[in-house]
Amino acid sequence: MSIMNAIRKYIRIWRQLSSLAIGSYWSNRIDSAAYLAGKVFRFGFFLLMIISLFSFTDELAGYSKYEVVLFFLTFNLIDVLSQALFRGIYAFRGDIQRGNFDFVLSKPVNPLFYSLSRLTDILDILFLAPIILLIIYVMGKLPSLPGPTQVLLYVALVLAGMVIILGIHILSASITIWKIESENFIWLYREAMTIGRFPPEVYSPTIRALFTFIVPVIIAVAFPVKAVLHTLDWRWILFAMVYAAGFLGFSLLVWKASLKAYSSASS
Repeated sequence: MSIMNAIRKYIRIWRQLSSLAIGSYWSNRIDSAAYLAGKVFRFGFFLLMIISLFSFTDELAGYSKYEVVLFFLTFNLIDVLSQALFRGIYAFRGDIQRGNFDFVLSKPVNPLFYSLSRLTDILDILFLAPIILLIIYVMGKLPSLPGPTQVLLYVALVLAGMVIILGIHILSASITIWKIESENFIWLYREAMTIGRFPPEVYSPTIRALFTFIVPVIIAVAFPVKAVLHTLDWRWILFAMVYAAGFLGFSLLVWKASLKAYSSASS
């Protein structure tokens, strides 16, 4: 199968899985509306808290109000996008426990792709629109208006951040195969992601090093914003790209090793 045929195949599979997810949300309209409202209120209250901080100070860790808001919005962009695309991983432990993963392995579809994308969250996809509009608005309010180069770097580093987040989700699935009680790994990532709500300079050097090189939340969330603000050296940009590619490659190797160690429910 050619690469283009493979891409078209998995786009069709993703669309079908998304249609099933939409049907599930549509059949529970009240619950879905309440869930979406809760996300909007949580986002709004936290944004209000950040703006309120600047009633008492002109800057936070050397950043102006709109610069800090851009960090928060970028965190939400990457967090919501990963939740929309990779939510299936949260059901992976149940698939292993009930033997459903055996069924997945027997089908002509990449088991990793299916496990990651089987629960596409359409509500998070809808939530992306206001976040992107707010990012555009806030960029227009920055003291130094970003040019085309900074915008392209922002997009490229956001994509690199998504590659890193994908790698973390793959590692979570791999660890779950080896140790089924490892569900806390993905929730550890969820808690670690909250580090990205604020500029990294508000944390100590040790915390910044930990969340840059070991748990690369700062690379995923803060680097795109720093590129827009002209505070990220080109060597760090190159490092982020190489790190993202290497991290994804490592996670895929771990996934392949976990599949070899997998014992089916029938064995």
